[in-house]
Amino acid sequence: MVYTLIRAIRYLFVVWMTLFVTACATMRNCPIETLQPAKLTFETPKNNIALFASETVLAEAIATNETAIDIPADSLIANILFSLQRYWEKAPGYEDTHFSIYINNTDSLYGASDFDLVVRLDRLQIKNAYYGQQYAFNVWEAYLYIQYMAKWSIRDKSGVLVDEYTDRDLHAWPSGLQEGKLDAVEHLPEVKDAWWDIGITLAHNYAARIAPQWQTGMRTIYMVNKFPDLSQQAYTAMQNDAYARAFGIWETMLLSCRNRHKRIKSQITYNMAVAYEFQNQLDQAIYWAQRSANLNNKNKTVNYLKLLRERQQYQTKLDLQTSIQDIQ
Repeated sequence: MVYTLIRAIRYLFVVWMTLFVTACATMRNCPIETLQPAKLTFETPKNNIALFASETVLAEAIATNETAIDIPADSLIANILFSLQRYWEKAPGYEDTHFSIYINNTDSLYGASDFDLVVRLDRLQIKNAYYGQQYAFNVWEAYLYIQYMAKWSIRDKSGVLVDEYTDRDLHAWPSGLQEGKLDAVEHLPEVKDAWWDIGITLAHNYAARIAPQWQTGMRTIYMVNKFPDLSQQAYTAMQNDAYARAFGIWETMLLSCRNRHKRIKSQITYNMAVAYEFQNQLDQAIYWAQRSANLNNKNKTVNYLKLLRERQQYQTKLDLQTSIQDIQ
């Protein structure tokens, strides 16, 4: 009697462990490029754009920096304007836009009939670099700090102010943990390289305000232990951009699951939602993510649903921003 009971308990334990292991899944990441809408939407065609900075800005940049000699201020400002142009040109709908770049000795260019928009760098202050250091647990780490402030404005061809924006931040470059103070300082970038980085950062920050930008993110894929070979095939298909094939494999796995396998079915339907998102079919992605949540309402799925719905809300704005050249 006792021996029979022990065998029964062992059997139930083995069954439970088998169900537990097959329900578990490892996870892998797949990179995804998503288009983020700009803060501003220009609702008329913008075929000719001037990017402009004046000598007043040059003088201010030089006056606020002892290190201005390392990178001439006009080179820094040219770097900012050319970087802004490159970021803007990457936005869908602006591939054929003509850009003109000016660094003038006058502040009179607010708007001109030759340009649909004039983007001005009105102010630029990059405060002197300074170093910080810390010592802990027998290692050193050094930091290079630079503070910047830039003011931008946009006017249309009639001179009307379209946008005004101030961007300010404190940038830090860490050396990483080093054995000594000198090693830590040597691993910091030169001030002139830090200047250059800040110029590119300034351009990117404002480009994201005035034009949609591509952003790299990650999406989780569940490798379901109950279907190791099929999971690998589906993941490989995702890596090769064969999203429909990956969806078909997961659909086969889903049909093979029994009703009690809710956790496994939730993981599979989550994957199916990801496959649809990679195809930019957000309605279908939300449908499958909701099915996943209904089966096993985990925080991960809830957060993914929130992300998908935010992307769906952005779509109308993106449609307008990316087709701006076609508006007549």
